[in-house]
Amino acid sequence: MNKTNRFARGIIASCFIVVLAAFASGDARAESVGASCLSCHDAASASHAKGKHAKLDCLKCHSGTEAHLANPGPETRPAKPDAAACQTCHIKDARRMNWAFSDHGKAGLACADCHGNHTPKTAKIDAAAKFKDSSSAMCASCHKEVLARFSMPSHHPVKEGALSCVACHDPHAGKQTTLAAKTEQCTQCHQSVRGPHTMEHPPVSEDCTICHNPHGSPNRKLLTAAQPSLCLQCHSLADNRHAVTGAAGGRVSGAVLRNCTACHGGIHGSAFDQHLRY
Repeated sequence: MNKTNRFARGIIASCFIVVLAAFASGDARAESVGASCLSCHDAASASHAKGKHAKLDCLKCHSGTEAHLANPGPETRPAKPDAAACQTCHIKDARRMNWAFSDHGKAGLACADCHGNHTPKTAKIDAAAKFKDSSSAMCASCHKEVLARFSMPSHHPVKEGALSCVACHDPHAGKQTTLAAKTEQCTQCHQSVRGPHTMEHPPVSEDCTICHNPHGSPNRKLLTAAQPSLCLQCHSLADNRHAVTGAAGGRVSGAVLRNCTACHGGIHGSAFDQHLRY
């Protein structure tokens, strides 16, 4: 081996040692800072040790620790990790791409608002509103208007634990990603209405929520209004074959006193004209 090769290898080895030393120094510093943090934050220490991030040091997620160490107090308290901090590690997750367009992301929520800082977060909601599924309880702690609907006579069994919010909604994505095709989302479970049918009912393919409130309703079958009022929102033209509205020149049909589905049984789709029972 000539002198040039020995010199080159010596340079490479030296650089490698320097890099290792830098990493070791950084790890030692992180451990030192972490030990300083845990001398006061003992509750965080206990919960952190049980979490999935137990092997990470405090500096990995919390910024501003130097100022806090120099002058401990609420005014110098390190910031909680925001979504960007979490994404420095969770970079291969497809949810990262969707987060920027989500309602939660636009509202400025941090990952820790739902997932907790050190261990999974437990939702604090009224005892009367407890859910069997912890993720749904978490959602309900903010989405109060949806929570109220789960107490209506007709509702999806979310509180009972037979279904969770995330079965239909992706909390890391926007509406166009989570429910881009609402009908397709619904028919994954409600396959009997999927079709195809000889006689199709347009709202079925357009949007199930035209007629149904998926969270809950005072009307049977999650309907947004009772019959025949619901049907008359669309079927109220003067040339309707029943002239059900009593428009000028038309007769008033007794159908307004009955449920439309008494005759039109195949409301989601049928082999018969006008979705008649037979």
